[in-house]
Amino acid sequence: MDYNPNGQFENQQNGINGNQNPYNNGFNGNVQNNIPLQKYSTPPYFPVMMQFANPQEEQKRNDRKILKTMGFAFGIAIILYFVLSSLVVGVLYMLADFSPSVVFLLDDSTGQYILQGFLSVFCIGVPFLISYAILKSKKYIGVLPYGTTYNKKAAVSLVMLLAPVVLISTIIINLISAIFQDAMGITFESGFEDMYVEGPMGAVVLIFTLAVIPAVVEEFCIRGVVLQPLRRYGDKFAIIMSAAIFSILHGNMVQIPYTLVAGIYFGYLCVATGSLWPSIVLHFINNLFSAIEMIVYANYGDEASEKCILIMMGVLVAVGIVGGIIFFSMHYKTELKKGVNTLKTGEKVGAVLASPAMIIAIIFILITVATSIDF
Repeated sequence: MDYNPNGQFENQQNGINGNQNPYNNGFNGNVQNNIPLQKYSTPPYFPVMMQFANPQEEQKRNDRKILKTMGFAFGIAIILYFVLSSLVVGVLYMLADFSPSVVFLLDDSTGQYILQGFLSVFCIGVPFLISYAILKSKKYIGVLPYGTTYNKKAAVSLVMLLAPVVLISTIIINLISAIFQDAMGITFESGFEDMYVEGPMGAVVLIFTLAVIPAVVEEFCIRGVVLQPLRRYGDKFAIIMSAAIFSILHGNMVQIPYTLVAGIYFGYLCVATGSLWPSIVLHFINNLFSAIEMIVYANYGDEASEKCILIMMGVLVAVGIVGGIIFFSMHYKTELKKGVNTLKTGEKVGAVLASPAMIIAIIFILITVATSIDF
């Protein structure tokens, strides 16, 4: 059978042209081997119609599968965090009757800070390292961005600008939370209410535990392991989703609201600068503010603590103004990429939360959060 440029098929032996019914099985006229065609209501055979999958639907299914796998990895990390924390503390209480050093970790303020630092590294860092290994085996994540920033000057000025913004946002959110608690007659507890500082060594350990370790470990876990693979589906989605996981990991209603907002700033900074180091520095500055306030309060009282807060706020605001002037004068572009957009935002969130591991993790979180509310 030959093909002509005019689009008609011809069978030279049977004399078929393109104007005839292609289902006549190669015969001309109204007869087929001298048998009247009208005796047959259908052609002798039907062509097999190939069923092709809808490429867009196939892509959606694949993206849901990828996001569900990411949610599974995140859920495993969260579950391990809660399980390991409970196991470590439980074992320490069991050993307290046999070891004075264990009693030091549980009862002494400095010991509690050391224990808190260990829990941050072991119970948060290790689970998310496992999560990273899972995602890397699936090739959903590569090497984490611990390299240099896109632009060092822009990165430094943006950190300077965001430092007072994060602090002021935290203060405003805490004020709103206090008003809400008074109106509802409830109290949010964080577990830090009874923490105090004893001597210079206690202050050093507190700063290291509250500012240094969380900044390094949590940025690795959240802006590294969680945010980076999610960027495939858009930077905005990745920033907000990672901030949500960051906030709920804190497990209490005192910290969840302001860590959600702070997490958005940290995530934006990481994406805008192309490196984890600026978000680590900003995280450290934010936590250092709280650590210094606690140290001053413990040693010099409430009045000194209030003055210290005002002084630190004044310094940060001045630094932020300078940083803002430098940053905006550079006209630095921080466009957030849209990524793969086959799924709507709600579908992407639902896919991440749909894995059994993430569902179990959410149950753990809800139980923990409920215990932090005093009715």
